[in-house]
Amino acid sequence: MKILVTGTAGFIGSHLALRLLQRGDEVVGLDNINDYYDQNVKYGRLQRAGIIDSLKEGKDIPYGKLLSSKLYPNYKFIKLN
Repeated sequence: MKILVTGTAGFIGSHLALRLLQRGDEVVGLDNINDYYDQNVKYGRLQRAGIIDSLKEGKDIPYGKLLSSKLYPNYKFIKLN
């Protein structure tokens, strides 16, 4: 099943996305990565999921570009503004 998860760089969204991937679902994640919470924590969650390789790379993610996870072939991420 293909599932859209909003807030995938947040605490709940990141755990939900990983659980769905482990279950075998295809996940498309969205997040705006605002500065309400520590952005380094959010980029760290994306790094753990294989979307980015480093925190610096995370800060250079262009808005609207579909990124694929290096660890989970069924996981795609889009940064919103």
